[in-house]
Amino acid sequence: MKVKLTPLNIVSALSIMAVVGLVVNKNWLLAPANQGFKGLFIALGLLVFFVSFLCDQIFRKFIPTLARLWLMQLMVVILAVVFVLVLKISVFG
Repeated sequence: MKVKLTPLNIVSALSIMAVVGLVVNKNWLLAPANQGFKGLFIALGLLVFFVSFLCDQIFRKFIPTLARLWLMQLMVVILAVVFVLVLKISVFG
């Protein structure tokens, strides 16, 4: 099995690093107002990890070339970031 570095792998690695940081009580990861929601952020980080890992495996199965894989996964990551930003602006103002 070849190891391929892809955008969803990077998202998976960053999310698992954030979860580990929250578990070992690195309080600088959260704003002081969000300290009470630490468990929620851990759960969301794990959810992001599992979803990005599964999506990465699905993309690898159906897209054989590395260039197209990078393009498609980068589009998914950018779309997710834009969606989160629009949701944050519209709901939380």
